[in-house]
Amino acid sequence: MLQQVPTTAATTPEHSPGPTRELAAFLAGLVPEAVPVAAIDAAKVMVLDLLGCMLGAMRTPEVAMAAGVMEALGGTPDCTAIGFRFRTSCQNAAYLNGVSSHVIELDDTHRDSITHVGSPVIPAALAMAERGGASGLDFLMSVVVGYEACLRVANAVQPSHWRRGFLSMGTCGTFGAAAATAHLLGLDADRLADALGLAGIQAGGLNSSIYGEGDMGKRLCPGHAAGTGIVSALLAERGFTGSRNIFEQRKGFCESFADEYDISRVTADLGKVWEVARTSLKPYSCCRYNHAAIDGLLDIMQAESVVAGDIAGITVRTYDIAVTNRPHRVQPHTLFDAKMSIPFSLAVAARKGALAEHDFTEDLLADTSLQAFAGQVRIEADAVMSAAFPREWPAEVQVALRDGRDFSRLVPYPKGEPEAPMTQAEVETKFRDLAHVAITPEAANQVIALVNGLDRATDVAPLMAAITQGLRN
Repeated sequence: MLQQVPTTAATTPEHSPGPTRELAAFLAGLVPEAVPVAAIDAAKVMVLDLLGCMLGAMRTPEVAMAAGVMEALGGTPDCTAIGFRFRTSCQNAAYLNGVSSHVIELDDTHRDSITHVGSPVIPAALAMAERGGASGLDFLMSVVVGYEACLRVANAVQPSHWRRGFLSMGTCGTFGAAAATAHLLGLDADRLADALGLAGIQAGGLNSSIYGEGDMGKRLCPGHAAGTGIVSALLAERGFTGSRNIFEQRKGFCESFADEYDISRVTADLGKVWEVARTSLKPYSCCRYNHAAIDGLLDIMQAESVVAGDIAGITVRTYDIAVTNRPHRVQPHTLFDAKMSIPFSLAVAARKGALAEHDFTEDLLADTSLQAFAGQVRIEADAVMSAAFPREWPAEVQVALRDGRDFSRLVPYPKGEPEAPMTQAEVETKFRDLAHVAITPEAANQVIALVNGLDRATDVAPLMAAITQGLRN
């Protein structure tokens, strides 16, 4: 049941195992034997996918500027700045790699919690694993732990959290990064609860960029979460205390960040449901809200031999958040702006027959024919689909042709969801397509092999070396 008033400190005394402590105890006691192979395999997929997202962003101005700042800041050279030849502190590396992972809008998404989870969790886990010489399996375990912490809290506060204007990859991602770091540090339940408390008091991330002029601010959210999570766990390791009731206490995270929430979801089915295995991948380089409509349009065009010039108009029916929570500009100001727009994304997909990162280029923004096509797209909120969100992210696409024919497709789960998964071959192809921006084909193949074998690796050093030594320049 959703609630507006949290359990207070008076009814949940310090010694009582509330949701924060219960989650901390579970995560602190987690061993590989207790985690199903499917969850470890899913963690490998998420790691490979996110590395591709980082490498694919290497030519973007956002990454260039962020790297310049981090290189200038310096720091103990413990960790790799992925895609670059300099090394920096674990916090700075996690921050930079977190920013890089989200720039091109291809990082993973968790449907129920409306969260880009890999971009804050994996950079933190990777930096700390490299710093501490952790085994590949321990690194993968930290990813599983981080996904559990981030997504269970996000499950509890969504979708109210989103409606309030927060980005859960920034807010809840801080918990995930802290938990992943805590696992690699070997923190016990009390210290892990402290790390969560410290993460919560620093959590932040606004969704304002989507409603502005296409600014770069949104890209900072996972970087901030990754770096802050690391610092929170390192402080907890030294005895710096945090609220061990941070989720449920008065003025705690849930009460402060959501009008409605279900605190029971933090601990529901612990050890039975593994959130990393319920996380989806993105085949298209744009907002996940656009994907079901893109799937429907591309299926119609392929099945019915339709080309863009045949189309007179498109109607998309989907859930209300996808319709009302962004401007959907037909004349976008920036590539980010274009990727947030269902009409413009459909226009690019119709022309190119796909929507990979290389299909979105700056020259398209001023293309009048694309703008005209986007202007023919109508978006409507559907009450049934809105009620199903976020359990489902569906869309129905109706395409009217100039010759009078019309076709429709209902897509309940876009490609990349657990119900419509990408194959391993598709995941590896996506990685190669993105990685070629920064590393050689030989290095890309080596990275794939190393990630697939992480559960047997002594440490992550060979993986990091393969990326750095494989850089094109």
